[in-house]
Amino acid sequence: MTVSRVLNSPQLVAKPTRERVQAAIRDLDYMVNELARPLGKSRRPVISILALNLATTPYSVTITFAVEQVAREHGWRTYLVNTFSNDPPANVLDSLLSLRPEGVIFATMGHRTVNVHERLIRAGVVLANCQTIQKGVACYVPDDEQGQYEGVRKLLEQGYRRPLCIHLPKGSVAMSLRRKGMQRAFREFNVAEKDQAHVILTHKPDHLQTVQFRGEADYLQTVPFLNEALAKRPRPDCVICGNDRVALVAYQHLLSRGFRIPNDIGILGFDDMVGIGSLFLPPLSTIHLPHEDIGRTAALHIILGRKQLRINRIPCPFVDRASF
Repeated sequence: MTVSRVLNSPQLVAKPTRERVQAAIRDLDYMVNELARPLGKSRRPVISILALNLATTPYSVTITFAVEQVAREHGWRTYLVNTFSNDPPANVLDSLLSLRPEGVIFATMGHRTVNVHERLIRAGVVLANCQTIQKGVACYVPDDEQGQYEGVRKLLEQGYRRPLCIHLPKGSVAMSLRRKGMQRAFREFNVAEKDQAHVILTHKPDHLQTVQFRGEADYLQTVPFLNEALAKRPRPDCVICGNDRVALVAYQHLLSRGFRIPNDIGILGFDDMVGIGSLFLPPLSTIHLPHEDIGRTAALHIILGRKQLRINRIPCPFVDRASF
């Protein structure tokens, strides 16, 4: 009973006794078996995380890091289960819910729309980096539209007026939102449609390899499309990239063509890939995807018992470096 009190309610045990028991625990390398705790006994509350493609990408993994950090700060535990589809099988859900979590976070790589299983909704699911049209679900997503608007606005404030815009593939939630933000900035600065060139990436396995010009059916390789865009009249004076990987391709080709960045042409990215933007030469100005903030706010939604069951948009701040 004394050992049990030290483990579960240490404030009830006198300090000398508590220290002797804790020393014995360290000497024996004893660990509590959480699964063997009797029913009805107190335990640390749990957040289960269902992660779609997060473990296999460097782009969004900070979401789960942030959830775990916030949980530790509040004395909670986390339990992570990976899934490889939007509709995880029953055994994955069984594993996810086996610890009777106080809430579940469903986190995805890339802002997308998902369909949430009823079992997750009943368990109090919170979506991180994704959203749903289903009712009664809290969603925390990046504010792609506002982020793109503010980034493009910064670009136009520098005097650029002939943008080449490379969009993410059609059907992407982020693509449509970012395009709206971009066009809002163009209208505000009176950028004529005839001075805009738009390119849409495809859904092929590596969508950096092929692109589709708006209004054309044929596909062009990355380098030829940049060459054609640069040859247009009026030639673009800046490139607005769908993400930082697209910006990397643009950098390599433009520099190989003898263009100086930003003297001859400016470049704006999106994502602020971890540890990458400052390695560009010159460093890439981009828009930050707030994955850490998304993870933190999703975790606090559960820990603090928040009741707002709606889409919550997290700001995407502009990161000012040196590419325009």
